Amino acid sequence: MNLTASLLEFAIGFIDRIGYLGITIILIVDNCGVPIPSEAVLALAGSQARVGKFNFWIVILLGAFAQTVGAGLAYAIGKYGGGPLVKKYGKYLLISAHDYEKAEAWFKKRGSKAIFISRLTPVIRTFISFPAGTFGMDVRVFLRDTFLGSLVWSAVFVSLGYALGESWRDYYEYLHYVDYLVILAVVLFLVRFVGRKMNSKKDTK
Repeated sequence: MNLTASLLEFAIGFIDRIGYLGITIILIVDNCGVPIPSEAVLALAGSQARVGKFNFWIVILLGAFAQTVGAGLAYAIGKYGGGPLVKKYGKYLLISAHDYEKAEAWFKKRGSKAIFISRLTPVIRTFISFPAGTFGMDVRVFLRDTFLGSLVWSAVFVSLGYALGESWRDYYEYLHYVDYLVILAVVLFLVRFVGRKMNSKKDTK
């Protein structure tokens, strides 16, 4: 069993013992950079909602809130000089320097407008908050876009867990493919939205 799988098993047991609080703590920690797969955590919560242990809507909202809190803490670390420390000592917290640098390059290339999409992108979503803080992105915009992206992420994976029930673990290795479908759907929506705005402006001239 690899490290990520071990962390997942720990998360499952933790959530089983303390419920909503367990979901909250695990997702906050995950969004601070520790690689606990949030897809699996949310799918687990969704499967538990199906049998009545959790409330479906509360889990979705709690998931978005907890991820935003964790991302906010990572943002603060980056903003107050923690970025270089994360790259240097992050390995002791299971934060890969390579993954951090990948997120940093993403942020530099796409800027603050990409936070929403980054929250739907595997690996990048976990580490994007550090460079966002380091480069001084407006915290209100950061938290808003982080929450909205996390809300979509939570809704998708909680719904999948709810639909699959206890069998969600049989499909776990395929869950990351859903990430790309979510990104594609959001991009298509944005393209359509922008296209309509441009056409409406032309019609008013």
